Amino acid sequence: MARIEDLSPEQREAMRFFAKDLLIKEPITIVDPENTHLTIGGMMLDILQGTRRESHKAAKQDAAARRRVILEILTERGGMTAREVAGELHRRGITPTDERNFSAPRLTELYKDGKITVTGKRICPQTGRNVAVWAVRRAE
Repeated sequence: MARIEDLSPEQREAMRFFAKDLLIKEPITIVDPENTHLTIGGMMLDILQGTRRESHKAAKQDAAARRRVILEILTERGGMTAREVAGELHRRGITPTDERNFSAPRLTELYKDGKITVTGKRICPQTGRNVAVWAVRRAE
């Protein structure tokens, strides 16, 4: 993805020229590390560093809490797939749906931290494909 600071002055001007029509139809976001106000086609886009920091902090806290719950689930239930863990997160009211993407990234993080391991594989009933079965790593 191109960043605004990587653009030449001519490219920035071309972007302003062509973006005029886009802004009327749908919003666009321009990432500006200088956090300046960019006016394109009469519309000012204000990118605030503070809101980005707040969102990032909240996402990190959510991920840490979800990792703790996933460890609890795997400790209680034994080996599970990412989809099964996601279903349990949803049943406990932690996630809005049972979509596996609510659990898979946290499982990968826990694996990299050495807290869980892959114990095997099984066929996923939804996809018909082999998927990893995760379990808490036992102390050696």
